[in-house]
Amino acid sequence: MDEEEAQKQPTPSAPPEVELDDVIDVEQQHLYPDSFYCPLTKKVMEDPVVGPDGDSFEKSAVLERDAAADSTLRKQPTYYPNRALQIIIEKEKKHTTDKGTMLGVLQRAEESLRAGMHQIREKSALPTGGYRPLPDAYYCSITLDLMSRPTVDPDGNTYERDAILGWVRANGDSPLTRKKLDAGELRDNNALLDLIDDEVNKGEGSIHPSFRRLRESRIEVNEAADVESGGLTDGALSGGGDSGGSPYPTSQAEIDERLSERRSWLLNFSAILFTFAFFGLSVLVLPLEIVLLLGGVLLYLCFYRGPEG
Repeated sequence: MDEEEAQKQPTPSAPPEVELDDVIDVEQQHLYPDSFYCPLTKKVMEDPVVGPDGDSFEKSAVLERDAAADSTLRKQPTYYPNRALQIIIEKEKKHTTDKGTMLGVLQRAEESLRAGMHQIREKSALPTGGYRPLPDAYYCSITLDLMSRPTVDPDGNTYERDAILGWVRANGDSPLTRKKLDAGELRDNNALLDLIDDEVNKGEGSIHPSFRRLRESRIEVNEAADVESGGLTDGALSGGGDSGGSPYPTSQAEIDERLSERRSWLLNFSAILFTFAFFGLSVLVLPLEIVLLLGGVLLYLCFYRGPEG
């Protein structure tokens, strides 16, 4: 009787097959920021481009969309490469994939070596604790600082908006390629701006120290704008028109000078730390008079720059 009842029981059906790509797509939606995903494909972008409105898309997807709607478009839109976003996406994907592997350990060692350059850029000698150094793509090649209003040119290079406006008005070309460049060709990089805003708006317990400084500088700018009648305009911020020169570098010599000052600042701080470490070790094995003499010589060598001119 039991065998007959068992035979009457319906055989459980096999669960529906799930495509591996679907599983990966679902997981990716929770791995990365929204700005990494193309609005058309809903997948992480591999070759992001910036449209006329400043939004980013996967290049192949947006070109396919435009080709299908070609009959309704009066003029085919142009797209700029979004090199900064592409670098950030690739770096984040690599970090996620290599986490816990030997390659990941080597990558973290490389990042720790590069942290000094970021400290140079931000005039910061304070360690960043457990925070990873930020990708170079977050930094403007003119100001050497984190970007607050990222703006992209036709070659796909992204700059701080007011800095590139000041440069273009002074030189009429790109600071990187020296190709002719007009202010009207510049576009907002909305995807990068969203990434920056997400970081700036994090809580005190999780915000990166570099983005905390950016948040503080934004507050200062907003307070200054409240004082100005009618607020700050692009021309005022970038030093355009007859109001005077740009507050940002407008020549390669000025950029090099700014970088040199930051390197000098970090080297001086490192020299002080080295001197204190030397004192701490030497006082244990050398007479105090010799320690003081050697310490004075070290400080002299670190800070003496020779006669002016």
